Amino acid sequence: MILAVGALVPIAWRFDLFGVRSLSPFASVASVFDMPLGYPGYSWDRDGKPFGREELVTAAGPDHCQWGSATLLTIGWPPGSPLGPGSGLRIYIRDPNGVIGTSFRELLELHATLPSDARSTGYRHGPLEVFVSPSDQDRAIYLVAPSSAERWPRMDPLRLCA
Repeated sequence: MILAVGALVPIAWRFDLFGVRSLSPFASVASVFDMPLGYPGYSWDRDGKPFGREELVTAAGPDHCQWGSATLLTIGWPPGSPLGPGSGLRIYIRDPNGVIGTSFRELLELHATLPSDARSTGYRHGPLEVFVSPSDQDRAIYLVAPSSAERWPRMDPLRLCA
């Protein structure tokens, strides 16, 4: 029994089974995204209502590009808009290891302070919330947890891997 529990704990942590990393009231942005989930990533709600993957996706980058340790936040723009062909989607990057590019690592702020004009988008995953700042939204987006805030740089222009 102890061996089974001992084996289950690392698996539950890695794959966020039962929300052990992301739904805890003590979750931080780092606890959720240091080991990002592959697509389709986490489920989010907007203004308290769940939705599919049509507005916001947070998932690990593709492994075939060696981007798997980075998190890509893809959001319809402006927030609340659907993702899809011809939409104004934006991608923001959490890449502390610089696997997508050193500029994303350098522009990432793991201990950010929200700007005074930051506003909630209404998107939540447990205790995590997505904020935008009108003075900064073309460059970054903010992920906020009760114990932390991070500023993720925007991928502009969009970059794909082959």
